[in-house]
Amino acid sequence: MKPASRTSLKRYIPGGAGNITGTLLATSFGFIVVQLDVTIVNVALPEIGSSLRTGVSGLQWVVDAYTLSFAALLLTAGSAGDRFGSRNVFNAGLLLFCMASLTCALAQSVDLLIAARCLQGAGAALILPTSLALLSHACAEDSAARSHAIGWWSAIGGGVSAMGPVAGGLLITGFGWRAIFLVNLPVCLLSMWATHRFVAETQATKSESFDTPGQILAILFLFLLTYSVIEAGAKGWFSTAIWTGFILALTTALLFLARESRAENPMLPLTLFRSPVLTISVILGLLSNLSFYALIFILSIFFQSVKGYTPTEAGLALLPFTVIIIANVASSRLARHFTPRMTVIGGGVLSVLSFLLLHGLEQNTPYYSIMLCMMLLAIGSGISTPALTSAILSNVPATRSATASAIFNASRQVGSALGVALLGAMMRGTIDNMTEGASLAFDISAVLRMAGVILAILFL
Repeated sequence: MKPASRTSLKRYIPGGAGNITGTLLATSFGFIVVQLDVTIVNVALPEIGSSLRTGVSGLQWVVDAYTLSFAALLLTAGSAGDRFGSRNVFNAGLLLFCMASLTCALAQSVDLLIAARCLQGAGAALILPTSLALLSHACAEDSAARSHAIGWWSAIGGGVSAMGPVAGGLLITGFGWRAIFLVNLPVCLLSMWATHRFVAETQATKSESFDTPGQILAILFLFLLTYSVIEAGAKGWFSTAIWTGFILALTTALLFLARESRAENPMLPLTLFRSPVLTISVILGLLSNLSFYALIFILSIFFQSVKGYTPTEAGLALLPFTVIIIANVASSRLARHFTPRMTVIGGGVLSVLSFLLLHGLEQNTPYYSIMLCMMLLAIGSGISTPALTSAILSNVPATRSATASAIFNASRQVGSALGVALLGAMMRGTIDNMTEGASLAFDISAVLRMAGVILAILFL
């Protein structure tokens, strides 16, 4: 069989790896629901707050309950994919996500909504690393086809994530906020059908046991850290409860690392961090998502609470983020001419510039200035994330691909949760307070993204 061209995905891989186009279709449907629920909820926050009578802290938990459980379970999900077969775990994640979405839509209290969002995050954790592993498996050892497939996979997910606020605004205006969760059901069913029809199973290694103590410690650490950051906005950074939370989070983190260093089958194999590519990518992924999703959260509230936009108008105002689709697709072409290091540095510089342009944000700041920022950030993130993903998968053993991708994506989800918790807390009080808080959050984001550029220059 002749090697596939660099742009063609319509072929089967020898050895039963499966159909690349069909696998891309199935995994992309799964990635769609995962990414959609990262952003579609943001534009619904004012409506949810009014309907369920909750404040900013409650809304932060609605967002972070998803990303928190997502991040906490990604590592175990990656290990589950390696041990029980990625296709089996992928399907289980789709089923859980579908049921949790229905529960979200029917929730009559913010507590039930938060609990259901936790279950959604658990389903997403099962879907994401296994989807990458299935896609990588379908491409076998064809690195060019893998880079191209990952570029399209990232473009589809990134585009849906960017379109989330627009879709959310339209659904909320037409059917109410509960519709943003019901839309997940048919997509999950389509993904399960495509998986059954096209996707081949990966090799399972069932002999290894789960690291239950490590999983519990990881969940406790992420919960304590996120709780402390979110509640600090309401209780004050110097309150006893907040400092106790931070101390407990640090203690739990140290216990987790000690456990993983001694465990026979650790949830987080510390030996993988001997790869500098993986280590730096984890840090860059965290910093990138921290600022990116904090921006979406802040602008969703800013457009509606400060500028007075309707949900549909706010969703349309966030439309420039869809540029990430073009950037993701372009990343596969950039990979032919530039190293991942150069692509990541270039994307980081664009991201820094985007936040600097928002310095001094005010209520009467013209929309086109904000639009330019969103476009630059979408391009920067859109070209750098696929480059990091492809680099990681090229630098770890094939049997650890799901675990490695889970580590990378876990760092990104931790960044998302911390971004909403830390920077989102600045959107409190009067319009003037929210405007000043948003401007400060963007300044902090610029500093963090610059730190990422420096790390990439020095170590990637």
